[in-house]
Amino acid sequence: MLQKLLIENVALIERLEIDFAAGFNVLSGETGAGKSIMIDAVNFVLGERTSRELIRHGAQKTRVEAVFDIANCSAAKKVLEEQGIEWEDDTLLLSRELNTAGKNICRINGTLVSVAMLKSVSDTLVDIHGQHEHQSLLLPENHIGFLDVYAHDAVKTVKAEVEAASEAFHALRKERLSGFGSVAERERQIDIYNYQINEIEAAALLENEEEFLLAERVLLANAEKIMFAVENAYEALHGENGAVSAADSAKSSMASIADYAPEYAEAAQTLSDAYYALEDAAYAIRDMRGRLEFDPQRLDAIERRLELLSDLKRKYGSTIPDVLRFAADAKKKRSQLLDAEQRAAKLDELLAKAKEQYLSVAEQLSKLRKEAAASLGREVLAQLADLGMQKADFSVAFLPSEEGEGLPQPNGIDNVEFLLSANPGEPLKPLAKVASGGELSRIMLGFKAIFASHDGIGTLIFDEIDTGISGRIAGTVGEKMVRIADERQVICVTHLPQIASLADNHFLVEKTDDGTATHVSIRALDLEGKYRRIAQMMDGSDESELALEHAKKLVDSAEATKRERRLKV
Repeated sequence: MLQKLLIENVALIERLEIDFAAGFNVLSGETGAGKSIMIDAVNFVLGERTSRELIRHGAQKTRVEAVFDIANCSAAKKVLEEQGIEWEDDTLLLSRELNTAGKNICRINGTLVSVAMLKSVSDTLVDIHGQHEHQSLLLPENHIGFLDVYAHDAVKTVKAEVEAASEAFHALRKERLSGFGSVAERERQIDIYNYQINEIEAAALLENEEEFLLAERVLLANAEKIMFAVENAYEALHGENGAVSAADSAKSSMASIADYAPEYAEAAQTLSDAYYALEDAAYAIRDMRGRLEFDPQRLDAIERRLELLSDLKRKYGSTIPDVLRFAADAKKKRSQLLDAEQRAAKLDELLAKAKEQYLSVAEQLSKLRKEAAASLGREVLAQLADLGMQKADFSVAFLPSEEGEGLPQPNGIDNVEFLLSANPGEPLKPLAKVASGGELSRIMLGFKAIFASHDGIGTLIFDEIDTGISGRIAGTVGEKMVRIADERQVICVTHLPQIASLADNHFLVEKTDDGTATHVSIRALDLEGKYRRIAQMMDGSDESELALEHAKKLVDSAEATKRERRLKV
């Protein structure tokens, strides 16, 4: 449940801190006192869309914090675990700031998160129902969503299978619609692939060929210089009076005195090693000289080959391996085009099977929805009877889905619409044609009462949903919210004394003006405060003895009824 709400610099609110409790919490106050601002603040910290107009005039930023007890909220814990966010003592702190530059800063237990992440967590904690939400009941396209929420546990597995089957069908359909043009188009494309493949294959490419050719070109381009250097080196080593002959003479001289001293022997050995090294070098250079030749035609051939490789790379890839891969891919695509008729036939077969699979699971989903619709209808009628619409009739109508021109859709084959007959003798009709504002309030409250036992959300907030109701029905609506509050925390903004008198915790929102600024405050009322506030809501003043007496009876009767019921539970 929501334990604490801290609001700073939101519209007219400079700073407020509210401690909520379990059960039925009521916020009341004069029109314009600031109750709607508090709901805006709650929406803000829950991650809903907002604007900089929310920031109090003269402030640089607005900030809202909400503290939740998540001891029994497994859905919230699952989302937190998936995001690697830790919590202690089953306490969760959500905070959000917005500055005048439009920058959002969101945190969950001190960890920076995105607005989307903040909302994904808050969606498991709080359900806010305002006056505008009545209108969602009037739109038939929303009705299947209400039904699926009600039947969530029963349909979630099959619904996921329907979505997967629809996705598989459309993936095959996309392939079937692409690459299967007319015969003439396929022939033109095959000709293009043939040209590309033949051009690449005619070049007889080798992966490392370009590197070898570039190296050979360097040698040929410098052949004259290389030949001169090799010839000169050979002559210096093995020519008349060359280094080899000199080394041999020096080696022989030192060898003749090697026996006289170790140092002579060492020098003789060094000269011997040098002699043989020079001789080996001379033989190697001689062999190089024998292999050297300068062929201008070979250089021209290399230049032409490199030009061809460059042209192919320009067309088909930045490297020779890329060009070879392009050819392999072109062959594959050519093969697909050559086999287009067979592939098209195969895809048609696969599409038929995919649609058959889709229809199979979609029909299962439809059956489960119809079973759930019957149960939902009974529960709605029971709720409406509790809310003073004993003579109403309610039904869930199923029509074939009109989406996608008969193609598989992720949501299945159903088109659902809620039908209502508010009075005996009247036929069932779409809600938009028969429901008044007060009836919509009661129907939506009935839905909330039903869904409260299915969605696992711990806090329900009702923002002036008592529009269009009064008298006995107002008391009945209040009792319904109290019953929901037996299992969930309920926070209700109301103008009706019949509803406010049922509060377990009553908060009064007040607006004051000190001549320079307007301030909004909130305070929890004690029992005497409740009496006076209810009297004020009935009579416009808490000074009327008659209104005060009536208020005491109303509050005391509500407290006695709640105690009696809760003792039975």
